[in-house]
Amino acid sequence: MYFDRPEARLRFLSNTRTKQVERQAKLQQSLRRFRFLKNTRVYAWLLEARCYSAILEELRAMAPSLPKNRRNLAQQIQAPFSARLFFLFHQSRHAFYGAMVVVAGLMLFGVYSLVTWSARSINTALSRNKRLEIVVIPTGATPSDPVTTIPAKYLPYKPEAIWKYESKDGYENWTNGCRILTEYETDNRPRAYYNIPRGVETDGDQFSNKIVGIIYHTPESGIVPFVPDNNETIQKRSRRLLETVRERKLYNYMIDRYGNIYRIVRDNQAADHAGYSIWADAKNTYVSLNDSFLGVCFESKFDGAETLDEILTPAQINAGRLLTDVLRTKYQIDDANCTTHGLVAVDHEKMLIARHHDWVRNFPFDAMGLSDKYKIHPPSMSDYGCTYDLNVLAKLGNRLWEGALKAEEEFNRRAEDARVSPDELRRKLQARYNSQCAKARSLRAGPSEVNIPQIAEKPSGSGEPTESGND
Repeated sequence: MYFDRPEARLRFLSNTRTKQVERQAKLQQSLRRFRFLKNTRVYAWLLEARCYSAILEELRAMAPSLPKNRRNLAQQIQAPFSARLFFLFHQSRHAFYGAMVVVAGLMLFGVYSLVTWSARSINTALSRNKRLEIVVIPTGATPSDPVTTIPAKYLPYKPEAIWKYESKDGYENWTNGCRILTEYETDNRPRAYYNIPRGVETDGDQFSNKIVGIIYHTPESGIVPFVPDNNETIQKRSRRLLETVRERKLYNYMIDRYGNIYRIVRDNQAADHAGYSIWADAKNTYVSLNDSFLGVCFESKFDGAETLDEILTPAQINAGRLLTDVLRTKYQIDDANCTTHGLVAVDHEKMLIARHHDWVRNFPFDAMGLSDKYKIHPPSMSDYGCTYDLNVLAKLGNRLWEGALKAEEEFNRRAEDARVSPDELRRKLQARYNSQCAKARSLRAGPSEVNIPQIAEKPSGSGEPTESGND
């Protein structure tokens, strides 16, 4: 019908048959795992459609050699719809392949974006679960109270709103929700020290008994996991520790693991909590801080802990914030003088920092409404040249806090400006420090360095604590 010459008919039949044989072989290969389809109408339909598709392809390929009056006729051949569909797929296969590549790329990008977003969301959720915002919950309030669900760092310090509104036998209440228990309250000795103007070579001549700051401690007491099953043991250990602290006059305040605040040594009395120590504000330097600073102890164990969660309970953090605001209000304590034991304690014989290293890291200054003292140059290093050795570094986990690193650089520049070696300047300042401490101690009636005694651990299950000395 289309071809006049026999050779053209033969070439058309041969080419079409060859394509059909090849496609039948490919179809059988594709369906090798589904051999049952060969006995169905689907297989016959696929073969028929592919055969018509091959015919259309060959006619299209040979159309240019046909007479012009037959080309349109060849293109209008009445083939089944399935054959025309297959032929269309064949003709547009390259565009289809390109579109599939684009779609696959978009799908891969979408999957990557989804995985990235999911991972970020999971990490955020895990970090939130690991370190929840610290919330100050005043005594007697419920967690659902909207006033108490404000993160501590956003609660402003408002001394004008804090005062003692009730005082009864065994406790006193303050308007910020702080309750201070007084059943373990005791006396020690009156406060007495000399103000030492900062930056001058003097032992200090102005006598004072004013409270100027707060030092935060841990007693390194025996700690059991804070879980309901240990409730009885926790309470027994707290009572034993409170009795020891009262007996040895070790702190002005202690906060147990339930967040109960106990006053031990009365505020106007010096507790034996700081020993050889150094701190300074913009105006004065303070040495042997027992008499000038209040000692606040959190019942906990710092040694060996890596995170705040391992040291304090949320209740202790809440109570610490409330007590801090009360003491700052009551005695007009400047933020600059609220620091930790590890940042003030020194070895006066070797002029080394961190003689006691509780809270040389991880103290929640922000949750207490205080500035970060780890960024402050410790006066023991910048003003007195205290340094560190390998033993000190080992206690600190072989890393110094930010302020200590900068204070060391500051002291070395100071020695260079004075045209002396750092060691020579350090010896001069050590003599001054010892002289200042001797003058300060001359005001005191009794020793200032007291160790928490060792209490032998009883057999497992006895619920009795083991206390290890920190001061």
